[in-house]
Amino acid sequence: MNMTFFNPEENQNCVSESDVLSAFKQNREKPNQIQQGMSPLEIADIVSDHLMLVIKQQFEVAKREYLSHSR
Repeated sequence: MNMTFFNPEENQNCVSESDVLSAFKQNREKPNQIQQGMSPLEIADIVSDHLMLVIKQQFEVAKREYLSHSR
């Protein structure tokens, strides 16, 4: 879906996800590696997904350490 803004300074075509329920899909349709020719938004999505994965792993490690020390 393309959106056009009425503000001329922001009059850029934005492509949004065509499937509204795509956030709930289990399988991943977007790439998980940065490749040549990708847009900055695609690269930002990949980097943020990777960072979130690292943060979740760090929280799990901290949770296990906390639970092992609290017993």
